[in-house]
Amino acid sequence: MRVTNGMIARHTRNYIQEGMQKLARTQEMMSTSKKIIRLSDDPTALSQLLDVKSSMEMNKQYMRNIQDGLSYLEGADTALGTAGDLLKKAQTYAIQATNGTLNNNDMAAIGEQIDKMIDELVDIANTTMGGKYIFAGTDNNRPPFKRVNDTITYQGNLERVYREILDQANYAIDVPSVGDSSDPGLFGFYDNATNIVSGGIFDTLIDFKNRLKNGDVASLEQSINEIDDQVDHLLSFRVQVGARTNHFESVQDQLQDQELRLTQVMSNLEDVDLARVSIDLAQQQLTYQSSLAAGAQILQVTLLDFLK
Repeated sequence: MRVTNGMIARHTRNYIQEGMQKLARTQEMMSTSKKIIRLSDDPTALSQLLDVKSSMEMNKQYMRNIQDGLSYLEGADTALGTAGDLLKKAQTYAIQATNGTLNNNDMAAIGEQIDKMIDELVDIANTTMGGKYIFAGTDNNRPPFKRVNDTITYQGNLERVYREILDQANYAIDVPSVGDSSDPGLFGFYDNATNIVSGGIFDTLIDFKNRLKNGDVASLEQSINEIDDQVDHLLSFRVQVGARTNHFESVQDQLQDQELRLTQVMSNLEDVDLARVSIDLAQQQLTYQSSLAAGAQILQVTLLDFLK
């Protein structure tokens, strides 16, 4: 095949353009520190990179859910601890009231202290975390517990609050504050028809207060036993909160480790070796300059041949 001047010129031009494209690509990698900028760069690697980034976004959402759950659980644990302190103080008063040294006025005075404790317990039951009432179920935008004289009512619902902390793994972050007759909550039973809470911590303290004010010494031993039962009842819920907190923290550690691994995988897929790219850039610049010089000579010769 006869090689013409036009063929030489086209081949030279194509070679120079190819070198220019390689140089531009390397300069782009150098400036962005990324190997993959557009789909055409490496479709397979880009698909893997998108999967990794999707996994990282899910992990971040799980981490946010865990942190939200831990805040809820921390609020519950603090509230349970404060309620436990109140019950221990009530235990002390109950023992003091049964030692036979108090008169009716003394017992009435202790009854006033217990009455204040009941109000404090209502405040504890209306604890908020992030603007949400943590003992209200999912109807948590208003105070769930209200006291009118010796009646405690509940305005929340029986739905649990859940957070997804792993794929399809939802866990409750709240404490069931009230329940039905088969499964009492933290504060007792709930009558859906009347909203009245009964048979729990509130009733125990209300009964204790009334026995003190009425001077009903014979029934005070019963109050001691009832308060002891409520201390154990409350402690069982606090143990559950502690176990759930440990679980959330364990999953949090796992997700943090996974995030580090995914970050490394993403870096391997996406980030360039700057030292290697710097060498490639220098070599390609030299090759490109040489191509321009050689091309100029070739094109000059072919032009002179044409003029002859």
